[in-house]
Amino acid sequence: MPKYVGESGENRLFQHKDLAGFYYVAKLLREEDRDGDFLYVGLGRSPVVIMEFLRQAFDIDAQDLPLSIETTKDEYAKGKREVPYDEAMSRFIDHYLPKTLLRGRKVILVDYVDSGYSLLSAQGLMEAHLRAMGLHEEAEHVYIAPLTNLEKFLMAEKSVMGRFRPDISAAHRLLKVLHATIDKEPFSRFPRTSEKSIREGRFPQPDQQAVARLQNVMRLALRHLGEDREQVELALRTSKFLEQKRRPGRTFQQAIKDIPPRGQLTQSVVVKEHLNEKYSRLSAEEYGIPNGWLAYKFRRGMASAKRHPYVATGVGVSFAILAIFFIYMLVKALMSMQAVDPSNRVQEL
Repeated sequence: MPKYVGESGENRLFQHKDLAGFYYVAKLLREEDRDGDFLYVGLGRSPVVIMEFLRQAFDIDAQDLPLSIETTKDEYAKGKREVPYDEAMSRFIDHYLPKTLLRGRKVILVDYVDSGYSLLSAQGLMEAHLRAMGLHEEAEHVYIAPLTNLEKFLMAEKSVMGRFRPDISAAHRLLKVLHATIDKEPFSRFPRTSEKSIREGRFPQPDQQAVARLQNVMRLALRHLGEDREQVELALRTSKFLEQKRRPGRTFQQAIKDIPPRGQLTQSVVVKEHLNEKYSRLSAEEYGIPNGWLAYKFRRGMASAKRHPYVATGVGVSFAILAIFFIYMLVKALMSMQAVDPSNRVQEL
């Protein structure tokens, strides 16, 4: 278990509000699973924290499919892109979602949707795969679970998230978390996998350290809410964060636009850093971790130094020169001190 924020590489620990957001999504999904035949599949790296919550909080066998669909601006304007389905794509999907797992199930594709149509493209791709596998009935039941505030996706055909409300406090936090890709890098089971690598026949292997890290941090967060599953579910079911936020009309895009740019950094980088720092500090406070935010900043600085060793060396040498100069001036000042005549008030002062 991490002793402080950042020790194991995570950007921050999960807070009560984060778990309330995971619970809100899980509750909506479970209510739609009336026949108990849903197969939850997280697309890419964005929904990894939600998939792990489903596993630990509800013993749901959630799957991860490392598929990232690239879409151009022109294709965005047209809507859903028809992704070519060929033998390489068939082998790739079958490697992570074998036929025995898909038979008799309704596939629920879970993903964060910002402005693109990648989720709809993945839906069409999965339908083509099921038909190619001879699972024609299953191909009629491929649904999407878009995590977004865009109504056109929430209310899309075969969406199971029609009752998702972005103005719920926990849902609003969840969208900010997924938009800023907080926790995605250190927690992702698989690296980002492009269509090109799939066509080349590559099968990314799971990062066992990332898997263990996510499992441990999620376990720590759930234990922080209660000693057993009933206590955890009660805490989440009655959470104040499942109520409407104070300014319901304000979207999360509007909230992050208020974050001022800094230097030459892009807006997305500034938003990510701002939210990481804010939530790591709040995590440290909620978990009672002394100097958690300071430890997180120190670890980020060390990671940056490893990525840019020459810059770090130059900065280190500069600080060393300044330190030597400061010590020299301090010693010189101490040696030049003279005894003060207490009868002379001006000199004493």
